[in-house]
Amino acid sequence: MKKLFLLPFILFSFLVNAQSVLPPNANGLQLRKFYLSLNVEKLWLSGHHVDWVTGEPDKPNATTEIKTHCSAFAAAAGFKLGIYMLRPPQHAQELLSNAQYQWFASKAGADSGWIKINNDAKTFTVAQKLANEGFVVTAVYGNADPKKPGHIALVMPEAVADTALSNSGPKIIMAGQVNYNITSLRWGFRYHITEWPENVILFYYNRRKPLNNQ
Repeated sequence: MKKLFLLPFILFSFLVNAQSVLPPNANGLQLRKFYLSLNVEKLWLSGHHVDWVTGEPDKPNATTEIKTHCSAFAAAAGFKLGIYMLRPPQHAQELLSNAQYQWFASKAGADSGWIKINNDAKTFTVAQKLANEGFVVTAVYGNADPKKPGHIALVMPEAVADTALSNSGPKIIMAGQVNYNITSLRWGFRYHITEWPENVILFYYNRRKPLNNQ
């Protein structure tokens, strides 16, 4: 009898713990559609010299020290949405993600509408919710060695279970050694982080919704 009494409580606890961040609203769905239209899995490919805006190879026979194009992809997405983040020609493509990491925290970043998401236990949830509401959200890591690359990705609008957020972080779209339309923060940053969760990845969102349907 006691076990039967406890069963509803156990089921309720399971349902609460399994809850997801609310799915993308109309603005979030439109932003998701835009991100997918960029075709990042076939453009901004590592090992190629690319046009930073289009992601197309622009010097097929050129050697390049730019191994990956995470920062160019993020900047190109912002450019096409009318949202500024540090980008060429203001900064060269080499080590751009490190420069972006510093720029987001600067007055210039704040003046361009970027707001840091508090780095605490709720960071992943807040970042995913803001993306689901149609805000452009960046996840950015600056390498402590200025001669080595950092990494940057955009948070992809997606309904994500709380447990998945805790275990692997928000969903992201990114260019890198491998390009992904959608993957987890943990997997996308696996070449840059040594422990999980990793508090050196910072999140910023832009206060303007670029595809506002409301």
